[in-house]
Amino acid sequence: MSALALRAAGVIASAAEPRTGLSFIARFLAAREDQAKRRVRDYLAAMDDTRLRDLGFADDDIKALRAGELRLPR
Repeated sequence: MSALALRAAGVIASAAEPRTGLSFIARFLAAREDQAKRRVRDYLAAMDDTRLRDLGFADDDIKALRAGELRLPR
């Protein structure tokens, strides 16, 4: 088993959860996308409010980000 397969084992397990009508590949990609969104959300949440405003986030977007929701500026 490759190192990539070992690292992806957690993602594959979560991708195997049944979602009606989705293929394995679709579930796998959805799990990877969810993981990427969590990483981006955590990275942005670590920034201060001034930096987020400079990036185009409104105050309500920043509050949502601090509450654990990812809403990117338009």
